Amino acid sequence: MRKLRKHLLNLALGELTAAFSFLVVYKIYLDLGVASLLALSFLVFILFQGVLYWVFRSYSTGKQKPFLMLKTLIVLRSMNLILAVLVIILLIMIAQNKRDLIVGMLIYVFSVIEYINYYWYRLSYGKSGFNIKLLIQAGLQPSSIHKLLKKNKSLNY
Repeated sequence: MRKLRKHLLNLALGELTAAFSFLVVYKIYLDLGVASLLALSFLVFILFQGVLYWVFRSYSTGKQKPFLMLKTLIVLRSMNLILAVLVIILLIMIAQNKRDLIVGMLIYVFSVIEYINYYWYRLSYGKSGFNIKLLIQAGLQPSSIHKLLKKNKSLNY
């Protein structure tokens, strides 16, 4: 049980590291404008939800179940859809130039893929993460967050 909890916390740490790495890379190499920063903020928001999920799973291995974290994931899943629409509209409206818009759109697409990967379908297979061959062979499988939220549907209002 202890080994599983440590593994789950390492996954949370990996998501957190990814979020901070994106921020650092953006600031050092891509500090383009408001639109790309908005898209990056949306991506980091999604990645922090991955951190929350893995921390939730690590606590779920014990006797107490952290229902507040679960309820938070339920609320965030709905909030993400609203934010995704707002972000795409704002991206187009506030882009400072074409490069800012293009980079912002690429980051936004990656954010939406992460959202789908977390809340709807598992898009990463194998040790290397995304493997299109394994994805095609296995087909789209529900993500672990999707299964968890479906199992706890009574908490959805």
